Amino acid sequence: MSVSISDVIVQADAAIGPLGHAPSTTMQYRWAWSQFARFCSRDGIEEFSEEAVASFVAFIAAEHRAGRFKDWKHRLLRKAVLVLSEVARTGSYQWCLSRQAHPNDALNAVFRPVQEQFEVWLQSQSVAVATQSLYATVSRTALAWLPERAVADAQSISVSDVSAMVVFLGGRYQPGSMRTVVSALRVLCRFLEESGSVTGLSHAIPAQMVRRVRSVGVVPADGIDALVNSTDISTPMGLRDRALLLLGARTGLRPVDIAGLRLRDIDWAQAKITLVQHKTGAVLTLPLLADVGEAIADYLLHGRPVGGEDDHVFLRSHAPYVGLRPCDSLYWVASRAFARSGTITQNGTGRGFRVLRASFATRLLEGGTLLPVISGALGHRTIDSAKHYLSTDETRMRACCLDFAGIAPRGTRS
Repeated sequence: MSVSISDVIVQADAAIGPLGHAPSTTMQYRWAWSQFARFCSRDGIEEFSEEAVASFVAFIAAEHRAGRFKDWKHRLLRKAVLVLSEVARTGSYQWCLSRQAHPNDALNAVFRPVQEQFEVWLQSQSVAVATQSLYATVSRTALAWLPERAVADAQSISVSDVSAMVVFLGGRYQPGSMRTVVSALRVLCRFLEESGSVTGLSHAIPAQMVRRVRSVGVVPADGIDALVNSTDISTPMGLRDRALLLLGARTGLRPVDIAGLRLRDIDWAQAKITLVQHKTGAVLTLPLLADVGEAIADYLLHGRPVGGEDDHVFLRSHAPYVGLRPCDSLYWVASRAFARSGTITQNGTGRGFRVLRASFATRLLEGGTLLPVISGALGHRTIDSAKHYLSTDETRMRACCLDFAGIAPRGTRS
């Protein structure tokens, strides 16, 4: 049964109504739909069809590549016409944050199966989920680069190719991250060797890489207070951001665990938080401090969107009301607070929640807390993971310095 484009637009407008869009967002959708209708009218198309949608998507993609459409315009027009497509097909629209392509889409038809087999193999190696994701990201980047080096397939990878791969990745990652990158490459080479594709690739991987040498970025207690107090608690977003900042500063939780916190993880009667850590998979129990609990309760009662089914504690401030994404949402919460308050770390680096985590560890050290206790509070697997925070305790680090007593010079210049 055919339906006109104007009728589909009316249906789509009604479908997005209950989603809680800001008026400005609704107006953007309506403008984008009018552009689609105008595009179709140029060719005399009045009935809605998937062919018209495909033609419009191809048109705006070409305009974007030619530089005539900016990124925001291309994204808006594409998403708006996909909304029309879903409404025409199903009669409703189930909104998600984005329709992202699969990460492996960047690989060609030859290396994508290799990447997929590598990811399956990683799952069989009893590797932590977070480590699997990290290794898969590195291998995906490396395999996508190989065609530029004229490597046709996995069987053609040579030792010199692997050496060049290390150099290539060295230009994309910070020096402190290369130790992990090299470990990921070593695992990839082991997979290729075990699968029978090639032999001897592991010899091209450096045995050791430099660790991070710069000190950890931290802020003092008054800096933490400035960050927390910079939020506008007269708004729902300000209430949420204040609770997020306090939680990060008082507990040292990783951003991914803060974003993943569920309503059931908070035991109000016992004043504690119990969660399963994303990175280690271990259960972590922390005390729910009074100021943190008050900030979270204030957000839940007066700032958290109502009517949603998502059980994350912290939700987006605009529809769709779903949990935050730690990779970007939490970073911007912290970085905006740094900008508003003018706070900077002691070494001038870092503006995210990991600064709050490092600052929490530093305050524990300054208070004389033993390193194993700090490691346990931060949810580390071993005490070694907490040792790099020692560099922030300047007073005790100075006590470790050696003087020149007993060291006689070999000679002096005349």
